[in-house]
Amino acid sequence: MEAHNRELYLYKRLNAQVLGVSMDDPITNKLFAESLDLQFPILSNILPWMGMRYGAYSHKKPFLPDGSPMWFGRRTVIIDRNGIVRYIKNGSPDVKEILSFLLELEKEFRGVK
Repeated sequence: MEAHNRELYLYKRLNAQVLGVSMDDPITNKLFAESLDLQFPILSNILPWMGMRYGAYSHKKPFLPDGSPMWFGRRTVIIDRNGIVRYIKNGSPDVKEILSFLLELEKEFRGVK
């Protein structure tokens, strides 16, 4: 989240909107965003429809190293201007990779080769 916040100006230059999504309630998300001074929205997805839609929620209950179930996994999802999912990656975000991908999408949109 903090890395996205630092590079927010680059995302904006590439016509991208950063959103965080959490299964936490809105008040918890608000406090979390304030604690990190995040400059982008954090959405509450208490019912996991969004996580299910973009592959971040599992009914199969994968387990964390301590043996507890993990219902929601960290994913980076990029959706293009037409609403098509173009990129999904598990784990912590790689900002450099994301920015490179967004640059390619922007070139594609503008018809640049």
